[in-house]
Amino acid sequence: MINTIDTADTLPADFICRLDDLQILKVSGEERIKYLQGQVTADMTSLSSNEGLLGCHCDFKGKAWNIFYALEHDESVLFVSHKEGAAKSTPELKKYGVFAKVEFSDDTTSWACFGGQGAQLEAVITQLFADVPAKDRQTLSNENGVVMALGSPQMRFMLVLTEQGQAALAAHDELQYAPGTLWEVQDIKAGIAQLRTATSNEFVPQMMNLQAVNAISFSKGCYMGQEVVARTKFLGKNKRAAFVLKAEEAVDLEAGDTLEIPVGDNWRRGGTVLRCATLSTETWLLAVVANDTEVGTNMRLKDQPNKVFTVQSLPYSLE
Repeated sequence: MINTIDTADTLPADFICRLDDLQILKVSGEERIKYLQGQVTADMTSLSSNEGLLGCHCDFKGKAWNIFYALEHDESVLFVSHKEGAAKSTPELKKYGVFAKVEFSDDTTSWACFGGQGAQLEAVITQLFADVPAKDRQTLSNENGVVMALGSPQMRFMLVLTEQGQAALAAHDELQYAPGTLWEVQDIKAGIAQLRTATSNEFVPQMMNLQAVNAISFSKGCYMGQEVVARTKFLGKNKRAAFVLKAEEAVDLEAGDTLEIPVGDNWRRGGTVLRCATLSTETWLLAVVANDTEVGTNMRLKDQPNKVFTVQSLPYSLE
C-alpha cells in the first residue's frame, strides 16, 4: 500500500487507486443513443466498444450539471462521473426519458471504478481484457467491464469493473494500491474538469475548457443548452477558462472555494476551485479564472489568505 507521496514529480511508476468518489449510471434501451444525443454535448453516435467519450450535461441555459465519461458495455451506455455531479444531473437526465425507449439504472453497488498506471497494471489488464488499450480514450469491453486508456499527463487507465471483474482484479495481490488523491492529481494536471455540489450548474462548458478536450461537438444536432454553448463559441463571449494552479505546501481546501488575485495593494475575486488534490508537500487545483490569466500569476484563497497558488501551464491550447 502506498500511503504518502510528497509531490506530483514523485508519483510511483506503478500504482492503482479505487475511485470510490465516482458513480456509474447505466443507460439502456433501444433508443438510448438517440435520447442521449439530444441531452449532452458529446456526439453519442461516435461512441463504440473501442472508443469512450468525454461529455457534459447542461440545462437549457447552457450551465453544466455534470461532466462524464461515456463508455459502451453490453448494449448499454455507462456514464462515469463524480457522485456529487451525478446527483444533480441524473434527475434532469431522466426527466424526458419517459417519452423514449430508454431505461436508467444508478445502482452502482454492482460496479467499481479503479485508476492507475504502470507495467504491473498493464499485465493485469491484459489478463482481464486480452489486450491493453493504446491511445487516449480507446476502450476494451467484456464480461469483466470496461477499461479505458487516458493519454494525459501520461498513459494511464480507468477500469470500470463488474462484480466478476472486481473478483478477477482482487486476485492480483502484486498491485500497489494508493489513495485516490494520486489519480486526482493526474486529472488536474491533464486539465480535466469535474463538477461537485458547489460547482454544478454554475459554468458553461467552455469555462471549463471542455472544447479543448474534445468534449463538445459543434456539428451534431440540437441538445439541451446547445444554443448557449454554440453562441459562446461563435460570438466569442466567454471570458473565463480553467487553469491549473499549484501551492508548494499542503493546503486544506475544497471545490467551490474562492480564489483572489492582487489588484494594486488590494485583492479581488479571481476565480472558483473546481477540483483539488493535496499531497504531503504540495497542493494542486483546477479553477475557473479569467481566460487571459498568465502562467506564473499568483492567487490566494479568500478564506486562507496566507495560502498562495501559482498558475501552471495547461497541457493543451485554448485557442
